[in-house]
Amino acid sequence: MAGHRTQAARERITAWESGIRAFVALTDPDAMQSDTAAGVLAGVSTGVKDVLDVAGMPTRNGSSACDGAPPARKDAAVVAALRAAGAMILGKTVTTEFAFIDPTDCRNPYDLARTPGGSSSGSGAAVGAGVLDLAVGTQTAGSLCRPAAYCGAVGLKPGIGLLSTAGMTPLAPSFDAPGFIARDVATAAVALAACTGAPALRTLPRGLRLGRAPIDPYAPMSATALGAIDEATEALAVLEMSVSQSRAEVAFASIVADHRVVMLAEAAALHGALLDTHADHLRPLFAAALAEGRSLPTTEVATARGRLDCARMEFWDAMSGFDLLLAPPVPDGAPMRDQGTGYQMLLTPWTVFGGPLVALPWGLDELGRPRSVMLAAAPGQEALVLAAAAALEPLAPPLPRPALRADGLVRSET
Repeated sequence: MAGHRTQAARERITAWESGIRAFVALTDPDAMQSDTAAGVLAGVSTGVKDVLDVAGMPTRNGSSACDGAPPARKDAAVVAALRAAGAMILGKTVTTEFAFIDPTDCRNPYDLARTPGGSSSGSGAAVGAGVLDLAVGTQTAGSLCRPAAYCGAVGLKPGIGLLSTAGMTPLAPSFDAPGFIARDVATAAVALAACTGAPALRTLPRGLRLGRAPIDPYAPMSATALGAIDEATEALAVLEMSVSQSRAEVAFASIVADHRVVMLAEAAALHGALLDTHADHLRPLFAAALAEGRSLPTTEVATARGRLDCARMEFWDAMSGFDLLLAPPVPDGAPMRDQGTGYQMLLTPWTVFGGPLVALPWGLDELGRPRSVMLAAAPGQEALVLAAAAALEPLAPPLPRPALRADGLVRSET
């Protein structure tokens, strides 16, 4: 039976791959072994972003600078936990170079002319297309929730530090967090449980206090994205939550600027030597980021880091009257591929704040692009935010899945 599931999953990948280009390599079917074992993830088709090690496969980080990388000797910690739970590890998914922002050739399954987002491009596209049930991604600014939002999938970014980064290529360790893009909330919750040993889902408590989080007033918010937040607010009220608008002021622009300083400094410390040894192999935006990171004075980096620490504490102090927060992960549907990997500055502050995030599909917009809303909570509240997302999920507008046709891609009507 397990062999049949694996074969069916590989056939789905083959059917879609010429369109979405979500994979860099597939695993050897003869080497899967424990992927067919019993467990809470038995039969769950799974991909792994190519910044995390999968035993027997090279980790190339989306970069030609890593073309000669040898096969990994063991799985990354997160991958090992999923495999032990029975997940079928089917392949490595496309990432932007070193999980930065240079676009890839991966495409959005709802419209091949549009980006799937970055940096977990292939993970978002493969799950959104329905060829995978689950994929591992990472987030350093907005790199997991954005692809989930653009591709019509559930995105779970646990709090920073909850999941081990062993066997993962870092970009900026202060912010790096592995997480999951999944077909539904339950699958994401089970994946997290497999990695932490905690229960997968809990019953949603009554009487929760939900806050509509402040939104950057300069973000290019579309009417349809704001409409999704309004609709989700009404749905959450049905769940007997008290809902109110947060009046807290958040210095979005300065948080994004300080995050960039720390991120680039840490990236340069880790990967700056590539400018000396492999400059011709680097993509332009990543190369420029490393050069900028190298030039940053240590005092500027320390000051930025200190401001971010203060911003994090001040934010959660201001939000102490709320159990959960509702926010848009992106300001609009996926842009065209020639416009880059999309707008990440709504998500960057949430990454800085450090708590768990769940991006939840919320139907389609007038252009047929997936919409999304996001639930957030303070660090350590993964169980609560997942319980709320699971309760909200059946109240979301229906999301037709993309379907293949001989002359291209169309959206399914069921």
